[in-house]
Amino acid sequence: MEMNWTKSDYFTQLVFKDKRSHTALELFVDDIHTDKDRTVNKFLNHSGSEDFLWGLIRLLACDAPRVAGNSAYILGTIAENEAGCYRVLSITTGNKPESRNILPDLTRMLQGDDPESVMNAAGTMGTLAETVEGRQWLISEECLPLTIEYVANLLSNPNLWTGSNSALVLARISISEEGCFKVLQHPKCKEIVSKLIASLGMDEAGRGMNAAFAIGRICDLEEGRTSLLSLPESEKMISMLAKMLCCDDTGASKNACFALSCLATNFNGHSRILKNVHSDDVIRCLSELLSAEDTETGWFSAMTLHTLASHPRGCQRLREHPEVSQALEAANKKPDLGEDLKEEVSITLEILKRIAKPSVPIVSVTGRSSVEAMWERTSTKSGFAIKYQLFDGTKCFYQGPELQCSVNDLTPNTQYLIRLRVCTEIEESPFSEAVHITTDEDVPGPPENLRILGATVTQLKIGWEPPLETSGLLKGYYVYNGKHMVEHTYELSSIITGLATNSNYDIQVCAATAKGKGPKVSCNGSTMEQGAHNPSKPQLHVLGRNEIHLTWDPPDVPLGKINKYDIMMNGKCIHSGIDCHAMARRLVPDKEHTFVVVAVTTEGKFESKPAKKRTAKDEHESTRPPLYTKPVKKYSTSEDMVPNKPVLPPKKRKSLDSGYSRGTSASSNKTKPEENLRALSASSCSTERTQVTLSKYLDDPDRGSSGKSSKSSGSSIKDIEPIKTKLPNKSGPTSQSQNVLLTIKPSHSSTSKSMSSSSGSFSGKTTSKKIVKTSSSDESDSNVKPTRMRIDVPTASVEDFLPRRDVREAETKKSAIPPLLTGSEKQVWKMESLKPHVSPNQDFGMSAMTQPFSIEEKTSEPDPEWVEYAKRYNRAHLLGIILTQCWFNLIV
Repeated sequence: MEMNWTKSDYFTQLVFKDKRSHTALELFVDDIHTDKDRTVNKFLNHSGSEDFLWGLIRLLACDAPRVAGNSAYILGTIAENEAGCYRVLSITTGNKPESRNILPDLTRMLQGDDPESVMNAAGTMGTLAETVEGRQWLISEECLPLTIEYVANLLSNPNLWTGSNSALVLARISISEEGCFKVLQHPKCKEIVSKLIASLGMDEAGRGMNAAFAIGRICDLEEGRTSLLSLPESEKMISMLAKMLCCDDTGASKNACFALSCLATNFNGHSRILKNVHSDDVIRCLSELLSAEDTETGWFSAMTLHTLASHPRGCQRLREHPEVSQALEAANKKPDLGEDLKEEVSITLEILKRIAKPSVPIVSVTGRSSVEAMWERTSTKSGFAIKYQLFDGTKCFYQGPELQCSVNDLTPNTQYLIRLRVCTEIEESPFSEAVHITTDEDVPGPPENLRILGATVTQLKIGWEPPLETSGLLKGYYVYNGKHMVEHTYELSSIITGLATNSNYDIQVCAATAKGKGPKVSCNGSTMEQGAHNPSKPQLHVLGRNEIHLTWDPPDVPLGKINKYDIMMNGKCIHSGIDCHAMARRLVPDKEHTFVVVAVTTEGKFESKPAKKRTAKDEHESTRPPLYTKPVKKYSTSEDMVPNKPVLPPKKRKSLDSGYSRGTSASSNKTKPEENLRALSASSCSTERTQVTLSKYLDDPDRGSSGKSSKSSGSSIKDIEPIKTKLPNKSGPTSQSQNVLLTIKPSHSSTSKSMSSSSGSFSGKTTSKKIVKTSSSDESDSNVKPTRMRIDVPTASVEDFLPRRDVREAETKKSAIPPLLTGSEKQVWKMESLKPHVSPNQDFGMSAMTQPFSIEEKTSEPDPEWVEYAKRYNRAHLLGIILTQCWFNLIV
């Protein structure tokens, strides 16, 4: 069909202000209807197109509705072309006054009576607002609030195209965030929004589609969502959008998806959508739209599913729906899926993917009531905050985002099964494998129910129960009497002994483990008054130096059956038995010992009063210090004076004949006992050697034999008078000490020298008890009377100084021991009436006691080795101690 602009150039007539311009408008509209693109291009390529555009803008202000409507239609059509839109918008920013009247003229036309003009004006506004520059121009105009109000009023116009163009204007204004605020800040915002909600639905003109887009843009702002959801029509809005989503109109469905997705970003909107009666239909339709041929429709559905899945309840609903996951996985497998759609589908699948089972945590015991746990990070693309939970059974120890934690306040020595679980706002993962751990031991708690089970005069029996919290393997119980521990036991009872009669005691008990002792629990107990339940005080009998015999009486009124008696010596048990006597052997001599008898009965232990006794001294002890010191006083010339420096004379080996001394007959030695008593003169001991014979009178002190000693010189042997006496029988008296009668008899020798008083000593390996003393001057037998005195001799065994072995050696070796003294004068001391302590078990050596004593004379110097040996031997011999006491009695 031939165009009008090919016949004549009517474009030039648009600049006129008369009817010629009106005719040109009619021709221009006809050509647009015939061929819009060729007509628009012809217009824009015309050399006077700039002037022609200004002419069209001036015609918008024409009072004739048809003229203004045709002008608006032509401007809108030109603006649909990209170059034409640029040319039109360039005029809106021009310096001419007409450029500022474009929007006001179009707004005024919206109030006109001509439906076609109204529709064209709204359509031109919508076309100019399609671009960013057009929206900026539209929003910057001062008359925009009035424009929005007039446009909103046209939403309910009976002409659907007019309503559609009006909704389009609001939709494109709302594309800009600033335009949304212009709508929301409008004084009649609620009315405008309500009219948009009322415009929702399916129609051929697209009014509902454009209204859904406008609502979606408003809901994209928090203020807009709040405003929309506060309206009474909000539930209707959600239902209409759900229906539009399920319609066959692709545009309406896409805009409904967009509006629902924007509404679901708010928690309130999200919950309102899920609570709507059409929520299941919405989820189902979204799943179906994923497979639509239109990629943009699939993208909108995937975006809406993504938005719904971004909240916990929505994600849960989508997981429960059977079609969502299948539709997402099917869409994700399409080879020709767009990148934007594939990204939305992948993200939605990751959100809907359930959290996998976490790995086993690493747990280490750090103390008796604490553990340290660590685990690996669990990642998810859902964007939800991950939290970790640590459990023992059903008890949660920890919940938080950290990858490690310390668990305290655990029970010591207790096994725990630690498991890990990962959770988000919408789900919880399965539990990890359990880790078995056992906390360290601790000190136990106090024992329970400590009580007094029984009491005696010296004992308390207590009992208790195990602690409620053992905190480990018990290592027994410690029993305390006050602050002092008295027993460690594994039993649940104890008997405390050694207590005072009728006394109160604070008894404490604590349990213990490998970590130490726990707290104590205490109770008070009292012993009974003293009764006849104890054994009597033991009677002690000393037997020698190493033995003590004990006897006692059983309790008068025993408590229970007596099982045994324990003998405690110095705090230690030395004997147990059922007899009422005992022997303590192998005791230390000269030491006091304390004995206590303990009667052990079925009711406890009962102690007697302690008894003490000291054992006898050990007289043979070589390490004992000497019991005397040497006197300083010298001899005087008076008759009865005692030597000033007495020395222990050297011992001579005995010569034992059958009753006689060498060179002396038995008959010549028989004298009366009185003849042996002589006085000692200090002036007659210097040149003579005197022999004194010791004779023991055991039964009769006056019984004995004496004889005259004959003088000899050189190496002659003195006559020794034989001693004939009876030994006491074994059943004789056992006194502690006996009187000894000392008789001193001087004899003379003219050839011997006087021996120094400091050189005397005992000699020989035998134990013959003969004492040699050197005098300072000669003394005659006829002028000196014997001196007799009695001394106390300590208890000793006869075998201590008259052993049989020495007697036999003396009989076989009479002259084997050289004399230790030199000079011609010697004095032999004769002791009479010696009665030592007699023990029933001792052997006295009968033959040795009846043999005479003799000393061989020798004037040569003694052997030094024999002298030294005699000194050492004499210090250990009992006779030295006896003679020492004799010497002290003489001094006194």
